[in-house]
Amino acid sequence: MTKNENTEAVRARILALIESEYESDAAFERAIGLPDKTVNNWRRARSASFMRMLPRLGEAFRVSLSQLMDVPLSEDNRDLSDDEIHLLRLYRRTRPMPTAMRKALAETLESTVKLYLDAYVEIKKEEKKPRVGRKAPGRQ
Repeated sequence: MTKNENTEAVRARILALIESEYESDAAFERAIGLPDKTVNNWRRARSASFMRMLPRLGEAFRVSLSQLMDVPLSEDNRDLSDDEIHLLRLYRRTRPMPTAMRKALAETLESTVKLYLDAYVEIKKEEKKPRVGRKAPGRQ
């Protein structure tokens, strides 16, 4: 991807986030203290000042720079399984959702995982118990 294509892709992501999280461009500009018509200039490709503001925009949208720039998972994550990467990508799709909904989703996932882990521990305990009426292995 060329530098210009990358800038356009980042522009599109930022504009989509603005549309999904704010009532208007002006509301976004007020929320993070930008001059009037800044977003309008971004929309018309008159300015790419958003590229200098990526950390600030990431904070405003509660996303990492790699998410804003749509950078693939870093090499530091090579130890992740395909299932883990799949779950991470699914969660990243929730970026446009309001914070409260993302938090509720994360809490639901956490509760579900805990329930499954608790059930797994119970199953393992049952497997280790000697069965009534049967001799334990190795006993005659």
